[in-house]
Amino acid sequence: MGTMSGVAQAQSSVTLSGIVDGGIRYTDTSAGTTYSMANTGWYTSNRWLLTGNEDLGGGWVTYFRLESGFIESTGALNNTNNILFKRASYIGMRGPYGNLVVGNQFTVAHDVVYNSDPFNLLYPVLIPLSAATAGFIVNNDVKYITSVGGLTVRAENSFGGVTGNFNAASSRAVGAQYQWNWLRVGAAYSYRTVLSGTVYQPDNYVTAGAELTFGKLRLAGGYMNDNEDQNKPVADIRTLNYWGGATYDLSPSVRIGASCYITDLPNQHGKRTLGVASVTYALSKSTLLYAEMDYTKYAGSYITNTALNAQKVPHQLGAAIGINHSF
Repeated sequence: MGTMSGVAQAQSSVTLSGIVDGGIRYTDTSAGTTYSMANTGWYTSNRWLLTGNEDLGGGWVTYFRLESGFIESTGALNNTNNILFKRASYIGMRGPYGNLVVGNQFTVAHDVVYNSDPFNLLYPVLIPLSAATAGFIVNNDVKYITSVGGLTVRAENSFGGVTGNFNAASSRAVGAQYQWNWLRVGAAYSYRTVLSGTVYQPDNYVTAGAELTFGKLRLAGGYMNDNEDQNKPVADIRTLNYWGGATYDLSPSVRIGASCYITDLPNQHGKRTLGVASVTYALSKSTLLYAEMDYTKYAGSYITNTALNAQKVPHQLGAAIGINHSF
């Protein structure tokens, strides 16, 4: 009877929400000019989601998240595998001893990089951080989060599901962030095994960054180093990313921002430098207008390798305008 009474008194809720983003982008290169609409949205990815939670009492809460991405211009799912909840599908329990999350979810690396990116991973099609490692969203993942004072520690294990080989296609990561007044610093390390031909090879990834907030001004920057082993004699794939920038609130409705992202491929002798400037205007709490301009300069294998730069152009100028609504 005690258990039944506890269940009867538990408070639960389910919420439908999402984001719809529509815009037009202009690009100008030596190969010509184009106008396009993003499959996933320019400012944010288009998505709808179901979230729910239940208060179990005693400081314990269970919750879930089911999140699906879609193409605003066609209504189709935004992934080639037609997976409905590709963006997220997990259940968790939060209590006095921490937070345990199980399912398809953002990784520890994502949680750290989110705070060190000047745009908080907005403009996902343009900014290279989301695609810098394939590990920002991972399946079969168990993540634990705990906080003490200003320190937050995260650890996770993603099961590969390969018969007879526990390590194959798996990943493990740890990360920590510390916040003190106007400063937040963080770092994460992950190790995963990636299929290269018929052999699973190790991939070591590390990131570190910081953000500083002074009233209306926010500064942020960071570093990534991703080293993926390859079957010899193929050279290992090493990807370095450096970035930094700032945002400033001119008013409660207007925010401006600028940042620079450098991607370096030392083993493939390539380099890409991207500069982004942005302005947003909030029409309400749910709707905003945005405009951005960006310039990309390519060097080395970023010009000669069609896999990195399909048009093999040395530079590119781009701009996008659009409207973003959350519900």
